[in-house]
Amino acid sequence: MACKRAAHNLAAHTTNLLGGRTLQQKFYENRILDRYTAQEAKKVSLRQLVLFGRQLTGDKLIASANYVRTELPVRLAHRISDFQYLPYIAGTNPHLRTVYELYWRAFDEFRKFPVVKTLDDNRRFCDTMRRNLLEHSRVIPQLGVGVAECASLVAQDDMDAFMHQMLVSRISRRTLSEQHIELSEQFDGALRAHLGLRADEGVDQMRQAPSDFATQHTGIVSANCSVAQVVHDCAERAGGAVEEACGLPAGTAPHVVVMGHTDATFMCIPGHFAYIVHELLRNAMGHVVRRYTGRLGEGGAGPAFPPISVTVCSSRSDVVVRVSDEGGGIAASELPHVWSFTHPLKAQRLHDLHAVRRMEARMGEDAPPAGFGLPMSRVYAEYWGGSVTVHSLPGHGVDAYVQLPRLGNAVENIASRRRHT
Repeated sequence: MACKRAAHNLAAHTTNLLGGRTLQQKFYENRILDRYTAQEAKKVSLRQLVLFGRQLTGDKLIASANYVRTELPVRLAHRISDFQYLPYIAGTNPHLRTVYELYWRAFDEFRKFPVVKTLDDNRRFCDTMRRNLLEHSRVIPQLGVGVAECASLVAQDDMDAFMHQMLVSRISRRTLSEQHIELSEQFDGALRAHLGLRADEGVDQMRQAPSDFATQHTGIVSANCSVAQVVHDCAERAGGAVEEACGLPAGTAPHVVVMGHTDATFMCIPGHFAYIVHELLRNAMGHVVRRYTGRLGEGGAGPAFPPISVTVCSSRSDVVVRVSDEGGGIAASELPHVWSFTHPLKAQRLHDLHAVRRMEARMGEDAPPAGFGLPMSRVYAEYWGGSVTVHSLPGHGVDAYVQLPRLGNAVENIASRRRHT
């Protein structure tokens, strides 16, 4: 009953914030919301996304647009409902309220978007999604600061579960949007080439694809992503970031040695996998540098720091990557909290997000506050049915493991309905 009262209080409070709408209007809107929260998300797998892009026709692209158009408001509705069941003190936090308002506007816009019937309709829909993605790049900083400010007011487990649910759902919506946008751009590019149109010519002749026109694209998904190549790319980026943060000369960050099944490939969204690997490597390098900084320049030629060892193992069903460092390990008192967003040690650091205007949880962004990247990496892995685990060897270092399905058969690991009490 207390939770229900909190929900009604937040709804009434938000009425005054969202354009001065009346309680009757708000009640009507919540009835609409209830219709969407009664629906389950229609989950997809990476393999489904790849197979859909084969023999991609105009009709299939329009069908994809309408799937995304109807799916986004369902996924948004469930997260709006989560906001409404927060304790009142958390629901009135200005940063969390900003995210709540963003989600309401997006929910309204997508549920009201008309059925996509033509390629021109689809281009307008893609423009709407691009704008929405840009607007929602504010979400992570706002969530982070809001959660940090509520950390001492709400049970840690409850706020961690809320943050986790928000981030998983956000990844799922961005995946659907970015996949469809990329497929649409690839299709339009191929259609333009087929019609012999220059890049600067209008789309008047592209309003309808010839009935026999089809193309093959996989969007943002890679069917054969090279694990070793991603590791090498991430090592270069992470090394540069650590050198800049620690004031090291270029090229002196700990080297990364890749061993094992170095020819392994698997189906994934490279951006998701790269975020995980980059975060683990950046953490490992940072720990090693802090432990061994006094050794820089000692011993003549060769690296000043112990290398980071990356072992790749590929089976028929899974890919496992182990990142091993000699950074001294994680203190026993901190290890139970490495996955938390809201533990007091983490919450203090999340306040640093005040200075971050936009953040999309991609490799190459300005480094997030210490303590955010590791739990975010686990969110990415678990979204596709994988895992990230950490084992500390006190006084020596850390072994971090990433396990991901290799064949892309796992559907999105997202929860629709929240169990309210």
